[in-house]
Amino acid sequence: MYDLWYTIGVQHTIPKRSRKIKTVAFVCSSISSFKFLLLSGVTRYAQERHGIAVLTVEPDDVRNKTLLGNCNGIIVNVPYRNVIETLTATGLPIVDTGCEFDDIRLVGVDFDLAKHGVMAAEWFLRRGFRNFGYCGHSGCSRYRSSDVLEGAFTKTVAKAGCTCSSFDASYLEGKDRGTTSLLPRLEAWIRTLPRRTAVFCVHDDRANSFLQACLRLGRAVPDDIAIMGRFNDTDVCTSAQIPITSIDVDVQGLGYAAMRILDRAMRVPAKPKRRRTFLIPPIGIVERESTAVYPVDSPYIKRALVALEGNLDKPISSSKLAEAAGVSPSTLNAAFRKAFGTSVGKYALSVKMSEAKRLAATGRFSLKEIASKTGFSSQAHFCNAYRAFYGRPPSSDRRP
Repeated sequence: MYDLWYTIGVQHTIPKRSRKIKTVAFVCSSISSFKFLLLSGVTRYAQERHGIAVLTVEPDDVRNKTLLGNCNGIIVNVPYRNVIETLTATGLPIVDTGCEFDDIRLVGVDFDLAKHGVMAAEWFLRRGFRNFGYCGHSGCSRYRSSDVLEGAFTKTVAKAGCTCSSFDASYLEGKDRGTTSLLPRLEAWIRTLPRRTAVFCVHDDRANSFLQACLRLGRAVPDDIAIMGRFNDTDVCTSAQIPITSIDVDVQGLGYAAMRILDRAMRVPAKPKRRRTFLIPPIGIVERESTAVYPVDSPYIKRALVALEGNLDKPISSSKLAEAAGVSPSTLNAAFRKAFGTSVGKYALSVKMSEAKRLAATGRFSLKEIASKTGFSSQAHFCNAYRAFYGRPPSSDRRP
């Protein structure tokens, strides 16, 4: 029933009897696992729908009219203006998954960068961190996405009464560029960071460079400095000297959404009056050794936090947490007020609400499932608690 159809470096299965096969050009400049995951999301949609073939095209080949001549649409992820302009000139429907150039009017699908920053900050705050750092491309106007991440991250920690130090990467715009100049600059910044600092990095490669700089200076990871990356590139994160915690940004979901939008554009051609960008929320945080620490002095607060993290799907009272910590409820409450400025019960509720909000944003769970995963006895009880905490129903935060 099926024939095998080969593209450049990719093998797909399509219905043998399909009469109208639409061909989509996939143009991506990355050579990392990002490209593979993005393409796998694109091809997953194509295989589900049938009648769509995917052709991988290198950025250097976009001027090849023979190669693109039989294509019906384009999915692109490149940081090069000339490539984007060349593809736009074809007149084909295009979905941009890089979203680097606002002045080029294309429909875009991008990661919800603000949610990445908020997720990282809330996760670190939940662990008890009070010192923060952002290691990205701060100060460099060529990387606008880094500024969005930094803004969301620093704003969230500021709401908790904390400040954030940012790595100055403005040198990336000058002649002095490259890894050889990056490590010394990272080391200089690390020397300014206090103990027990949580550092959020723009991506996993930067997190790995930051980790190397920490180890060269003798700064203990995670006891002294905790590190979180972004993209969850398992090749980078698991092979690092200390495995790196990272945000799973759902690269496959980005590719799948791009293909779904392009499929509609190929069937119902339309030229948007303005650029529209669809945002993909992150899946969650994949914890590894680089953040395996609770930065508090009190051993019983540590035990209480471990018990809370391990029992988010169960009802857990202040007395139960005190029992797990090995102290009286009043002693634990006093310690939490000193460390976090709030009671054990309110702290536990904020952790559960943060997790519920994250689960709702993924769009993968019903309200009943979210209630169960956050330890509420019923959906009604959960919805009432959520509304009381955030001032709005959980349905308003659910991804459609």
